[in-house]
Amino acid sequence: MPAQKPALIPLSSCLILSTSCLASTGTPFIDDGSIDGKVRTVYYNVENTYNKDRGVKPYRAGAWTGGLHLNVRSGYLGDLFAIGGSFYGAMKLHYDKDRFKSSYQLLKTGKNGKQEGFSKLGQAWFELKYEQEGSPFSGRLKVGRQLLYTGLISSSGSRTVPSTWEGVNLNTRLYETQLKLAWVNKMSLRNEDEFNRIENFDGRKIDYILGVELAHTFKIPNQQSLELKYRNAFSKSFLQAHNAEINWTTPLSASMNLRLGGIVFHTRKDGNLWTGEVWGKKSFDDKATAGNLNATLTVGSWSFDTAVSTFKAESKTYKFRDSRGTLYAAPAVYYYDLGKNTHGIWGLPTSPFAEDMLYDGETVWMAGVSYDFSSLGARGLRLGYAYYYGSGMDVIVSDKKNRRKVGVSENEHDIWVKYSFPQPLLKGLEFKLRYGIYRNDKELMKAISKEENDLRVWLDYNFVIF
Repeated sequence: MPAQKPALIPLSSCLILSTSCLASTGTPFIDDGSIDGKVRTVYYNVENTYNKDRGVKPYRAGAWTGGLHLNVRSGYLGDLFAIGGSFYGAMKLHYDKDRFKSSYQLLKTGKNGKQEGFSKLGQAWFELKYEQEGSPFSGRLKVGRQLLYTGLISSSGSRTVPSTWEGVNLNTRLYETQLKLAWVNKMSLRNEDEFNRIENFDGRKIDYILGVELAHTFKIPNQQSLELKYRNAFSKSFLQAHNAEINWTTPLSASMNLRLGGIVFHTRKDGNLWTGEVWGKKSFDDKATAGNLNATLTVGSWSFDTAVSTFKAESKTYKFRDSRGTLYAAPAVYYYDLGKNTHGIWGLPTSPFAEDMLYDGETVWMAGVSYDFSSLGARGLRLGYAYYYGSGMDVIVSDKKNRRKVGVSENEHDIWVKYSFPQPLLKGLEFKLRYGIYRNDKELMKAISKEENDLRVWLDYNFVIF
Protein backbone atom coordinates (compact mmCIF):
# COMPACT_ATOMS: atom_id res chain seq x y z
CA MET A 1 0.00 0.00 0.00
CA PRO A 2 1.44 3.43 -0.90
CA ALA A 3 2.59 5.43 2.10
CA GLN A 4 0.07 8.21 1.65
CA LYS A 5 -3.09 6.06 1.57
CA PRO A 6 -3.24 5.30 5.32
CA ALA A 7 -3.69 9.05 5.85
CA LEU A 8 -7.27 8.70 4.60
CA ILE A 9 -8.22 5.56 6.56
CA PRO A 10 -9.12 7.43 9.80
CA LEU A 11 -11.39 9.68 7.76
CA SER A 12 -13.31 6.76 6.30
CA SER A 13 -13.75 5.29 9.78
CA CYS A 14 -15.07 8.59 11.10
CA LEU A 15 -17.53 8.83 8.20
CA ILE A 16 -18.97 5.38 8.97
CA LEU A 17 -19.16 6.11 12.70
CA SER A 18 -20.77 9.52 12.20
CA THR A 19 -23.38 8.15 9.80
CA SER A 20 -24.48 5.49 12.28
CA CYS A 21 -24.57 7.96 15.16
CA LEU A 22 -26.77 10.41 13.25
CA ALA A 23 -29.61 7.96 12.68
CA SER A 24 -33.08 9.35 13.44
CA THR A 25 -33.76 9.54 17.19
CA GLY A 26 -36.43 12.23 17.49
CA THR A 27 -33.87 14.51 19.17
CA PRO A 28 -32.98 17.75 17.28
CA PHE A 29 -29.39 17.49 18.56
CA ILE A 30 -29.05 14.28 16.50
CA ASP A 31 -31.71 14.59 13.79
CA ASP A 32 -30.69 18.10 12.72
CA GLY A 33 -27.05 17.07 12.35
CA SER A 34 -25.29 17.02 9.01
CA ILE A 35 -22.38 15.44 7.18
CA ASP A 36 -20.88 17.15 4.15
CA GLY A 37 -17.51 17.72 2.63
CA LYS A 38 -15.29 18.04 -0.38
CA VAL A 39 -13.10 15.82 -2.54
CA ARG A 40 -10.34 17.88 -4.10
CA THR A 41 -7.48 17.43 -6.50
CA VAL A 42 -4.89 20.19 -6.88
CA TYR A 43 -1.98 20.73 -9.25
CA TYR A 44 0.64 23.46 -8.76
CA ASN A 45 3.61 24.24 -10.98
CA VAL A 46 5.39 27.38 -9.77
CA GLU A 47 8.46 28.03 -11.93
CA ASN A 48 11.10 30.59 -10.95
CA THR A 49 12.95 31.50 -14.16
CA TYR A 50 15.55 33.69 -12.44
CA ASN A 51 18.99 33.18 -14.01
CA LYS A 52 17.53 31.53 -17.12
CA ASP A 53 19.88 33.69 -19.23
CA ARG A 54 22.82 31.93 -17.54
CA GLY A 55 21.52 28.46 -18.40
CA VAL A 56 20.54 27.71 -14.80
CA LYS A 57 17.77 25.11 -14.42
CA PRO A 58 14.55 26.82 -13.23
CA TYR A 59 13.56 26.37 -9.59
CA ARG A 60 10.16 24.69 -9.50
CA ALA A 61 7.73 24.04 -6.66
CA GLY A 62 4.44 22.18 -6.74
CA ALA A 63 2.81 18.76 -6.87
CA TRP A 64 -0.36 16.92 -7.87
CA THR A 65 -2.37 15.95 -4.80
CA GLY A 66 -5.74 14.61 -3.73
CA GLY A 67 -7.62 15.79 -0.67
CA LEU A 68 -10.65 14.90 1.43
CA HIS A 69 -12.54 17.34 3.67
CA LEU A 70 -15.23 15.77 5.85
CA ASN A 71 -17.40 17.96 8.09
CA VAL A 72 -19.68 16.56 10.80
CA ARG A 73 -21.90 18.68 13.02
CA SER A 74 -24.84 18.15 15.33
CA GLY A 75 -28.09 20.04 15.58
CA TYR A 76 -28.71 22.31 18.54
CA LEU A 77 -29.48 20.96 21.98
CA GLY A 78 -32.19 23.14 23.48
CA ASP A 79 -31.66 25.53 20.55
CA LEU A 80 -28.46 26.52 22.38
CA PHE A 81 -25.58 24.03 22.16
CA ALA A 82 -23.97 22.23 19.18
CA ILE A 83 -20.75 20.36 18.47
CA GLY A 84 -18.84 19.62 15.28
CA GLY A 85 -15.58 18.66 13.68
CA SER A 86 -13.73 18.32 10.39
CA PHE A 87 -11.33 15.64 9.23
CA TYR A 88 -8.81 16.48 6.54
CA GLY A 89 -6.61 14.20 4.48
CA ALA A 90 -3.98 14.90 1.82
CA MET A 91 -2.64 12.30 -0.60
CA LYS A 92 0.39 12.55 -2.88
CA LEU A 93 -0.68 11.67 -6.43
CA HIS A 94 2.51 12.78 -8.17
CA TYR A 95 5.63 14.55 -6.99
CA ASP A 96 8.86 14.58 -8.99
CA LYS A 97 11.62 15.23 -6.46
CA ASP A 98 14.13 15.81 -9.26
CA ARG A 99 11.95 18.52 -10.76
CA PHE A 100 10.33 20.16 -7.74
CA LYS A 101 12.18 21.57 -4.72
CA SER A 102 9.05 21.48 -2.54
CA SER A 103 5.30 20.88 -2.87
CA TYR A 104 4.51 24.56 -2.16
CA GLN A 105 2.63 23.57 1.01
CA LEU A 106 0.35 21.07 -0.73
CA LEU A 107 1.91 18.20 1.24
CA LYS A 108 3.60 17.74 4.58
CA THR A 109 7.36 18.15 4.71
CA GLY A 110 8.73 15.12 6.55
CA LYS A 111 12.19 13.92 7.41
CA ASN A 112 14.98 14.93 5.04
CA GLY A 113 12.55 17.28 3.27
CA LYS A 114 10.42 14.42 1.90
CA GLN A 115 6.96 15.49 0.76
CA GLU A 116 4.28 13.26 2.31
CA GLY A 117 0.54 12.81 2.59
CA PHE A 118 -1.13 13.26 5.99
CA SER A 119 -4.44 13.40 7.84
CA LYS A 120 -5.64 15.40 10.83
CA LEU A 121 -8.56 16.46 12.95
CA GLY A 122 -8.64 19.99 11.59
CA GLN A 123 -11.74 21.15 13.45
CA ALA A 124 -13.21 20.09 16.80
CA TRP A 125 -15.48 22.66 18.42
CA PHE A 126 -18.58 23.37 20.46
CA GLU A 127 -20.89 26.30 19.85
CA LEU A 128 -23.30 28.30 22.00
CA LYS A 129 -26.06 30.18 20.17
CA TYR A 130 -28.47 32.93 21.14
CA GLU A 131 -31.12 33.75 18.53
CA GLN A 132 -34.65 34.81 19.49
CA GLU A 133 -37.37 35.71 17.01
CA GLY A 134 -38.05 39.44 17.12
CA SER A 135 -34.87 40.20 19.08
CA PRO A 136 -32.51 42.76 17.51
CA PHE A 137 -29.52 40.91 19.02
CA SER A 138 -28.09 37.52 18.06
CA GLY A 139 -24.81 35.83 18.79
CA ARG A 140 -22.77 32.65 18.41
CA LEU A 141 -19.73 31.63 20.43
CA LYS A 142 -17.52 28.88 19.00
CA VAL A 143 -14.69 27.34 21.06
CA GLY A 144 -11.99 24.92 19.87
CA ARG A 145 -10.29 24.08 16.58
CA GLN A 146 -12.00 25.91 13.74
CA LEU A 147 -11.90 27.72 10.41
CA LEU A 148 -11.73 31.37 11.32
CA TYR A 149 -12.04 34.68 9.46
CA THR A 150 -12.39 37.38 12.11
CA GLY A 151 -10.69 40.74 12.21
CA LEU A 152 -7.37 40.30 10.41
CA ILE A 153 -7.05 36.66 11.56
CA SER A 154 -7.56 34.28 8.65
CA SER A 155 -7.59 30.62 7.69
CA SER A 156 -6.42 29.65 4.20
CA GLY A 157 -8.15 27.25 1.81
CA SER A 158 -6.01 27.41 -1.32
CA ARG A 159 -4.01 24.18 -0.81
CA THR A 160 -4.95 20.50 -0.48
CA VAL A 161 -6.51 21.05 2.95
CA PRO A 162 -7.23 24.31 4.81
CA SER A 163 -5.41 25.81 7.76
CA THR A 164 -7.33 26.12 11.02
CA TRP A 165 -6.89 27.88 14.36
CA GLU A 166 -7.40 26.86 17.98
CA GLY A 167 -9.18 29.41 20.14
CA VAL A 168 -12.43 31.28 20.70
CA ASN A 169 -14.58 33.11 18.14
CA LEU A 170 -17.60 35.29 18.96
CA ASN A 171 -19.91 36.50 16.18
CA THR A 172 -22.71 38.90 17.17
CA ARG A 173 -25.19 41.15 15.43
CA LEU A 174 -27.25 44.08 16.78
CA TYR A 175 -29.75 45.23 14.16
CA GLU A 176 -27.51 45.73 11.06
CA THR A 177 -24.24 46.09 12.97
CA GLN A 178 -21.92 43.08 13.18
CA LEU A 179 -19.28 42.64 15.88
CA LYS A 180 -16.82 39.75 15.84
CA LEU A 181 -14.11 38.88 18.37
CA ALA A 182 -11.48 36.14 18.22
CA TRP A 183 -8.70 34.91 20.50
CA VAL A 184 -6.28 32.23 19.24
CA ASN A 185 -3.05 30.69 20.52
CA LYS A 186 -2.35 27.77 18.16
CA MET A 187 -2.56 27.04 14.45
CA SER A 188 -2.37 24.05 12.13
CA LEU A 189 -1.07 25.15 8.76
CA ARG A 190 -2.32 23.73 5.45
CA ASN A 191 0.68 21.35 5.27
CA GLU A 192 0.74 20.25 8.93
CA ASP A 193 -0.97 17.37 10.77
CA GLU A 194 -0.78 18.95 14.22
CA PHE A 195 -1.50 22.22 16.01
CA ASN A 196 1.53 24.27 16.98
CA ARG A 197 2.18 27.32 19.10
CA ILE A 198 2.42 30.64 17.25
CA GLU A 199 6.02 31.83 16.74
CA ASN A 200 8.00 34.77 15.46
CA PHE A 201 10.82 34.44 12.92
CA ASP A 202 13.36 33.65 15.66
CA GLY A 203 11.30 30.71 16.89
CA ARG A 204 10.14 32.54 20.03
CA LYS A 205 6.60 32.00 21.24
CA ILE A 206 3.81 34.49 20.58
CA ASP A 207 1.37 33.93 23.44
CA TYR A 208 -1.82 34.78 21.55
CA ILE A 209 -3.46 36.83 18.81
CA LEU A 210 -6.61 38.88 19.41
CA GLY A 211 -8.80 40.04 16.52
CA VAL A 212 -11.79 42.41 16.38
CA GLU A 213 -14.16 43.21 13.51
CA LEU A 214 -16.92 45.80 13.35
CA ALA A 215 -19.09 46.23 10.24
CA HIS A 216 -22.28 48.05 9.31
CA THR A 217 -24.12 48.39 6.00
CA PHE A 218 -26.35 51.40 5.45
CA LYS A 219 -29.24 51.04 3.02
CA ILE A 220 -29.58 54.24 0.99
CA PRO A 221 -32.54 55.26 -1.21
CA ASN A 222 -32.51 54.25 -4.89
CA GLN A 223 -31.06 50.79 -4.09
CA GLN A 224 -27.73 52.20 -2.96
CA SER A 225 -25.67 50.85 -0.07
CA LEU A 226 -22.72 52.05 2.01
CA GLU A 227 -20.60 49.46 3.82
CA LEU A 228 -18.19 50.44 6.60
CA LYS A 229 -15.79 47.94 8.14
CA TYR A 230 -13.00 48.05 10.71
CA ARG A 231 -10.74 45.07 11.46
CA ASN A 232 -7.66 44.58 13.59
CA ALA A 233 -5.30 41.99 15.05
CA PHE A 234 -3.02 42.20 18.07
CA SER A 235 -0.22 39.65 17.95
CA LYS A 236 1.20 39.88 21.49
CA SER A 237 4.66 41.49 21.64
CA PHE A 238 4.92 41.12 17.85
CA LEU A 239 2.64 43.41 15.77
CA GLN A 240 -0.52 45.47 15.92
CA ALA A 241 -2.42 45.59 12.62
CA HIS A 242 -5.40 47.76 11.70
CA ASN A 243 -7.64 47.96 8.63
CA ALA A 244 -10.50 50.27 7.63
CA GLU A 245 -12.62 49.75 4.52
CA ILE A 246 -15.47 51.63 2.85
CA ASN A 247 -17.57 50.51 -0.14
CA TRP A 248 -20.36 52.43 -1.88
CA THR A 249 -22.58 50.60 -4.38
CA THR A 250 -25.14 52.15 -6.70
CA PRO A 251 -27.11 50.95 -9.73
CA LEU A 252 -26.56 53.04 -12.86
CA SER A 253 -29.25 51.28 -14.89
CA ALA A 254 -31.19 48.02 -14.95
CA SER A 255 -28.09 46.15 -16.16
CA MET A 256 -25.27 48.37 -14.87
CA ASN A 257 -23.86 48.58 -11.35
CA LEU A 258 -20.97 50.62 -9.90
CA ARG A 259 -19.00 49.96 -6.72
CA LEU A 260 -16.37 52.39 -5.37
CA GLY A 261 -14.13 51.46 -2.47
CA GLY A 262 -11.25 52.54 -0.29
CA ILE A 263 -8.95 50.50 1.99
CA VAL A 264 -6.32 51.53 4.53
CA PHE A 265 -3.92 49.20 6.38
CA HIS A 266 -1.65 50.28 9.23
CA THR A 267 0.73 47.97 11.10
CA ARG A 268 3.25 48.77 13.81
CA LYS A 269 5.72 47.00 16.04
CA ASP A 270 4.20 45.80 19.32
CA GLY A 271 7.23 44.46 21.18
CA ASN A 272 10.59 42.71 21.08
CA LEU A 273 9.31 39.70 19.10
CA TRP A 274 9.25 41.79 15.93
CA THR A 275 12.68 41.53 14.25
CA GLY A 276 11.97 43.35 10.98
CA GLU A 277 12.89 40.32 8.84
CA VAL A 278 10.34 37.93 7.26
CA TRP A 279 11.08 34.87 5.11
CA GLY A 280 14.56 36.11 4.24
CA LYS A 281 13.24 39.56 3.28
CA LYS A 282 13.67 42.90 5.01
CA SER A 283 10.44 44.30 6.34
CA PHE A 284 9.70 47.62 8.02
CA ASP A 285 11.44 48.69 11.23
CA ASP A 286 8.61 50.13 13.32
CA LYS A 287 5.46 50.81 11.26
CA ALA A 288 3.98 50.53 7.79
CA THR A 289 0.97 51.87 5.92
CA ALA A 290 -0.89 50.83 2.76
CA GLY A 291 -3.71 52.74 1.05
CA ASN A 292 -5.97 51.67 -1.80
CA LEU A 293 -8.73 53.05 -4.02
CA ASN A 294 -10.71 50.67 -6.22
CA ALA A 295 -13.74 50.54 -8.51
CA THR A 296 -15.81 47.81 -10.16
CA LEU A 297 -18.26 48.45 -13.00
CA THR A 298 -20.65 45.62 -13.86
CA VAL A 299 -22.36 45.80 -17.24
CA GLY A 300 -24.54 42.79 -17.96
CA SER A 301 -22.21 39.79 -18.07
CA TRP A 302 -19.07 41.96 -18.04
CA SER A 303 -17.18 43.15 -14.99
CA PHE A 304 -14.44 45.81 -15.18
CA ASP A 305 -12.04 46.38 -12.26
CA THR A 306 -9.44 49.02 -11.58
CA ALA A 307 -7.42 49.90 -8.47
CA VAL A 308 -4.35 51.76 -7.22
CA SER A 309 -2.36 51.22 -4.01
CA THR A 310 0.58 52.93 -2.32
CA PHE A 311 2.90 51.52 0.36
CA LYS A 312 5.17 52.92 3.04
CA ALA A 313 7.29 50.34 4.91
CA GLU A 314 10.55 52.04 5.78
CA SER A 315 13.68 50.32 7.04
CA LYS A 316 17.03 51.82 7.96
CA THR A 317 18.92 48.60 7.21
CA TYR A 318 19.25 46.47 4.10
CA LYS A 319 19.47 42.77 3.29
CA PHE A 320 21.87 42.20 0.39
CA ARG A 321 22.11 39.37 -2.11
CA ASP A 322 25.35 38.71 -3.98
CA SER A 323 25.19 38.38 -7.78
CA ARG A 324 28.59 37.94 -9.44
CA GLY A 325 30.32 40.19 -6.92
CA THR A 326 27.71 42.96 -6.98
CA LEU A 327 25.37 43.30 -4.00
CA TYR A 328 21.65 44.02 -4.44
CA ALA A 329 19.21 44.94 -1.64
CA ALA A 330 15.47 44.88 -2.31
CA PRO A 331 13.26 47.56 -0.73
CA ALA A 332 11.52 46.62 2.50
CA VAL A 333 8.13 44.92 2.23
CA TYR A 334 4.81 45.38 4.00
CA TYR A 335 4.06 42.34 6.20
CA TYR A 336 0.42 41.36 6.79
CA ASP A 337 0.61 37.99 8.56
CA LEU A 338 0.71 37.77 12.36
CA GLY A 339 3.59 35.35 13.00
CA LYS A 340 5.85 32.99 11.09
CA ASN A 341 3.31 30.13 11.11
CA THR A 342 0.12 32.17 10.70
CA HIS A 343 -2.11 33.78 8.08
CA GLY A 344 -3.49 37.31 8.04
CA ILE A 345 -6.21 38.86 5.91
CA TRP A 346 -4.90 41.08 3.11
CA GLY A 347 -7.15 41.22 0.07
CA LEU A 348 -5.86 44.36 -1.63
CA PRO A 349 -7.11 44.22 -5.24
CA THR A 350 -3.67 45.32 -6.46
CA SER A 351 -1.98 42.18 -5.10
CA PRO A 352 -1.77 39.44 -7.76
CA PHE A 353 -1.30 35.83 -6.69
CA ALA A 354 2.24 35.15 -7.97
CA GLU A 355 3.81 38.21 -6.28
CA ASP A 356 2.27 40.44 -3.60
CA MET A 357 3.64 43.79 -4.89
CA LEU A 358 3.90 45.67 -1.58
CA TYR A 359 7.35 47.27 -1.46
CA ASP A 360 8.20 50.44 0.42
CA GLY A 361 7.61 53.44 -1.84
CA GLU A 362 5.73 51.40 -4.43
CA THR A 363 2.62 52.51 -6.30
CA VAL A 364 0.71 49.64 -7.91
CA TRP A 365 -1.93 50.00 -10.63
CA MET A 366 -4.34 47.24 -11.59
CA ALA A 367 -6.86 46.84 -14.42
CA GLY A 368 -8.95 43.72 -15.00
CA VAL A 369 -11.93 42.37 -16.85
CA SER A 370 -14.07 39.23 -16.49
CA TYR A 371 -17.02 37.73 -18.34
CA ASP A 372 -19.84 35.45 -17.22
CA PHE A 373 -20.78 33.08 -20.06
CA SER A 374 -24.21 32.22 -18.61
CA SER A 375 -25.99 34.44 -21.14
CA LEU A 376 -24.32 32.51 -23.95
CA GLY A 377 -25.59 29.16 -22.64
CA ALA A 378 -22.51 28.17 -20.59
CA ARG A 379 -23.97 28.71 -17.14
CA GLY A 380 -21.37 28.59 -14.39
CA LEU A 381 -18.41 29.54 -16.62
CA ARG A 382 -16.39 32.70 -15.90
CA LEU A 383 -13.15 33.92 -17.49
CA GLY A 384 -10.99 36.80 -16.29
CA TYR A 385 -7.76 38.69 -16.93
CA ALA A 386 -5.90 41.33 -14.89
CA TYR A 387 -2.72 43.36 -15.38
CA TYR A 388 -0.67 44.76 -12.48
CA TYR A 389 2.15 47.30 -12.66
CA GLY A 390 4.20 48.58 -9.72
CA SER A 391 6.89 51.27 -9.66
CA GLY A 392 8.44 53.96 -7.46
CA MET A 393 10.58 51.71 -5.24
CA ASP A 394 14.39 51.58 -5.11
CA VAL A 395 16.94 48.77 -5.09
CA ILE A 396 20.29 49.46 -3.40
CA VAL A 397 23.18 48.36 -5.63
CA SER A 398 26.66 48.12 -4.11
CA ASP A 399 29.90 47.21 -5.89
CA LYS A 400 33.59 47.98 -5.50
CA LYS A 401 33.12 51.50 -6.84
CA ASN A 402 30.06 52.86 -5.06
CA ARG A 403 26.63 52.29 -3.53
CA ARG A 404 23.60 53.74 -5.32
CA LYS A 405 19.81 53.62 -5.50
CA VAL A 406 18.18 52.35 -8.69
CA GLY A 407 14.48 52.89 -9.39
CA VAL A 408 12.78 49.64 -10.41
CA SER A 409 9.40 48.34 -11.51
CA GLU A 410 7.53 45.02 -11.69
CA ASN A 411 4.48 43.69 -13.51
CA GLU A 412 2.23 40.65 -13.67
CA HIS A 413 -0.36 39.21 -16.03
CA ASP A 414 -3.00 36.98 -14.41
CA ILE A 415 -5.54 34.79 -16.21
CA TRP A 416 -8.22 32.79 -14.42
CA VAL A 417 -11.04 30.41 -15.34
CA LYS A 418 -13.84 29.19 -13.06
CA TYR A 419 -16.51 26.69 -13.94
CA SER A 420 -19.25 25.39 -11.66
CA PHE A 421 -20.84 22.44 -13.45
CA PRO A 422 -24.61 23.05 -13.63
CA GLN A 423 -25.74 19.59 -14.78
CA PRO A 424 -27.73 17.66 -12.13
CA LEU A 425 -25.36 14.69 -12.21
CA LEU A 426 -22.32 16.98 -11.79
CA LYS A 427 -23.80 19.42 -9.29
CA GLY A 428 -21.16 20.35 -6.73
CA LEU A 429 -18.25 19.91 -9.17
CA GLU A 430 -16.12 23.04 -9.55
CA PHE A 431 -13.04 23.73 -11.68
CA LYS A 432 -10.66 26.64 -11.19
CA LEU A 433 -7.42 27.57 -12.98
CA ARG A 434 -5.10 30.51 -12.38
CA TYR A 435 -1.97 31.38 -14.35
CA GLY A 436 0.32 34.28 -13.51
CA ILE A 437 3.35 35.65 -15.35
CA TYR A 438 5.51 37.83 -13.08
CA ARG A 439 8.36 39.93 -14.47
CA ASN A 440 10.55 42.74 -13.09
CA ASP A 441 13.52 44.98 -13.83
CA LYS A 442 16.99 43.42 -13.77
CA GLU A 443 18.07 45.01 -10.49
CA LEU A 444 14.93 43.90 -8.64
CA MET A 445 15.21 40.40 -10.11
CA LYS A 446 18.77 40.12 -8.79
CA ALA A 447 17.75 41.52 -5.39
CA ILE A 448 14.92 39.00 -4.85
CA SER A 449 16.19 36.15 -7.09
CA LYS A 450 12.75 35.82 -8.60
CA GLU A 451 10.94 35.92 -11.92
CA GLU A 452 8.01 33.56 -12.05
CA ASN A 453 5.46 31.59 -14.08
CA ASP A 454 2.76 30.37 -11.71
CA LEU A 455 0.16 27.73 -12.67
CA ARG A 456 -2.46 26.51 -10.16
CA VAL A 457 -5.40 24.19 -10.90
CA TRP A 458 -8.18 22.96 -8.58
CA LEU A 459 -10.99 20.46 -9.18
CA ASP A 460 -13.44 20.19 -6.28
CA TYR A 461 -16.48 18.02 -5.73
CA ASN A 462 -18.66 19.33 -2.91
CA PHE A 463 -21.00 16.72 -1.48
CA VAL A 464 -23.73 16.46 1.13
CA ILE A 465 -24.49 13.10 2.73
CA PHE A 466 -27.37 14.46 4.81
